Formats: sequence, C-alpha cells, structure tokens
Amino acid sequence: MAFDTKVEAFIKVLLIGDSGVGKSSLLHSFTTGIFNESIGTTIGIDFKVKKVDILDEITGQHRHVNMQIWDTAGQERFRTLTNSYYRGAHAIALVYDVSVPSSFYGLTKWLEEAKKCSQSEDIIFLLIGNKIDLCCSEENMPVQRLTAELFAKQHHMLLAFTSAKTRVGISQAFDEVARNAYDLLVERGATNKFNTKNLNDIFSNKSSTACC
Repeated sequence: MAFDTKVEAFIKVLLIGDSGVGKSSLLHSFTTGIFNESIGTTIGIDFKVKKVDILDEITGQHRHVNMQIWDTAGQERFRTLTNSYYRGAHAIALVYDVSVPSSFYGLTKWLEEAKKCSQSEDIIFLLIGNKIDLCCSEENMPVQRLTAELFAKQHHMLLAFTSAKTRVGISQAFDEVARNAYDLLVERGATNKFNTKNLNDIFSNKSSTACC
C-alpha cells in the first residue's frame, strides 16, 4: 500500500547532557544507521534531519514528520552559545552515561536550564540512559534502572536505555518522541497531557538491558 510522502510536521529535538555521554553518537547512529567510533566532542552545535513515519492513532493514517535533531556541546564554556537553540524546541532529550554516575546526577541542572531557556510548557522530555553496551547486566549499571525510572516519573519524562554502538533502543525512543510531539502539535491549545510511560515497556527486557 502506497503512502503519501508529504511531510506534515517539523519537530525540533535537542540532545543535552554532559560532555562524553554519547550525544553525537546517538545522533549519528539514529540518522545514518551507522556507529562511528571516531566521532569527537561536539564544538558548539551540530544537527541532522531525519524523516520519520508515525501512525496517527485517531485517523489510522501514517504521518510523515521531519525530525531536526540538535546535538549541543556539553562543555561549560559553550553554555551561553547553546541557550538560544532551546527556543522553538518541541522535544528535549537529556542524555547520561549509565556507567558514569556523575553524568546522571548532573541532569538536574540541565533540566532546570532547559525549562528556563525553552520558555514553553508544550515540550516532550525524554531521559536517555546511553552506553548500556558498557555494562554486562542491568545489575552492574552504576546508575540503577529504578533510580532512572524514579527521576523520569518525577519530572514527567519518557525514558529509554540505549546503545549508540549496538543501536539498541534508539529508533524506538525517537519514534515515540516524534509521536508525542506530533500529538502536541495537533492538540496545540488543548490541555497538555504528558506521556510518562516507560519506553522500555515496548522493548524486550533482554534487548534493552543486555550489554554483553
């Protein structure tokens, strides 16, 4: 069955978090389908565009949206440079490295900054625990899954555990962000209802947490 390929929505997504958590690798892996080990630290801003097909649950029709995903530098010296890029964002993904606790506990300041600079309540927030390939099991994650789930629930965020290297969980996470952001665009002006379900409910436990 052929679908209309007309792009029906534009969604701006920001990736934020400490330097070294894998934001650039997530961006590259999702948009190209390839993991590039030679990707270096982002200097300032980078972005890529990917077309995503989503299913409109009301009409049952497929919708085509362009996701423009911005990779922001995690270093403090670029903080003022990136502030202006929060404006117009439809979704913000806070990324941490599951093997580096400090990158998780630093998310509070990133979240506070995002809410302050975005100046909008109609934003989808996604928490991404990246680099699960560095762990041999869920139990070996320095930042426990339950801790991440509680943080996501407290702040009304979607949640995903991913690996840019193996590409586990990446497409599911961004597709869910696209669906939620599209719904908000359609319902703009109506009551904003954040979807707080754990994205990993749609993954198998084995594929989303097995690292070795």
